[in-house]
Amino acid sequence: MERQKGPTQSPLCSLISYYVVPRRLEDRIRALSNRALSITEPEELSKVHNQLRALLREHMDRLRKLVATNEARPERRHPQ
Repeated sequence: MERQKGPTQSPLCSLISYYVVPRRLEDRIRALSNRALSITEPEELSKVHNQLRALLREHMDRLRKLVATNEARPERRHPQ
């Protein structure tokens, strides 16, 4: 689903469509990465880059929490 900014789209609608439509974090990262590839203006690219870094940081934090909550289980080996 490709979102295009139309002349009648308000900043609030843009914000809602960006954060609500792609619900999963991975989808937001993918969408922002695709958007970054099409940007030619340095200022806009900088903004998108900062947003992408924040999303990637959030993703890393989630992964760290996931790993931290898994208990280490002892290996199951046959007695020798």
